[in-house]
Amino acid sequence: MLRSKWIFPTTVLILCSAAVIGKATFETSKTSLIKASDTAIVLRNDTLFYDTLTLSLKKIPSVMAMHHVATEAIPQWANIFTAVKIIESGVDGQYSKYSRLYNNLVGMRFPRSRKTTAVAKSKTNYSIYASWYDCILDFGLYLDGINRSFTKKNGRPTQSDQEMVRYLYGIYNTNVRWRNDVLKVLEKIQDANQPAVPIQEYNDPALSIPSDN
Repeated sequence: MLRSKWIFPTTVLILCSAAVIGKATFETSKTSLIKASDTAIVLRNDTLFYDTLTLSLKKIPSVMAMHHVATEAIPQWANIFTAVKIIESGVDGQYSKYSRLYNNLVGMRFPRSRKTTAVAKSKTNYSIYASWYDCILDFGLYLDGINRSFTKKNGRPTQSDQEMVRYLYGIYNTNVRWRNDVLKVLEKIQDANQPAVPIQEYNDPALSIPSDN
């Protein structure tokens, strides 16, 4: 389903992903306090609140921010989402046309029948989302369906992120380089052991909430 044309050298992507989601970056201060009301994702107008994060839904945030949100929104598939996002639209820059125009971070095609959070489709059948968060949710819905397909075929659900990516190859993307690059980035993410995100460092000053003007 994704683009087979590659924009970013694999080595650059791997290095960037390691820098963005490395162990040191994800260490949490023991003095950080999280209110009970901050433990769920809250959407208010055009703003998303999670932990002490305040993110505009109208501007694509950093990979680290999206990864943290994904661990709550689609916990089973958060690592795969982040890996595919890095391969498809870069680290922090949203370079792909689909992410810039459609909030489509991973090149999702508009589905024929399954439930989707997409609000429309492009002339080339790419899903158009109202926000980057809706794209995360839709990717989770899609992988839930793929996991059901795998279970029906094999008599059990997928047992690892790597197994899911290998199953996606040929269904979601037919380019062997896509599969290999996603697996490499996925390994970097998993090497971080998914520790918590540093709360006090997590709000990106560049991410400002749009005014009403």
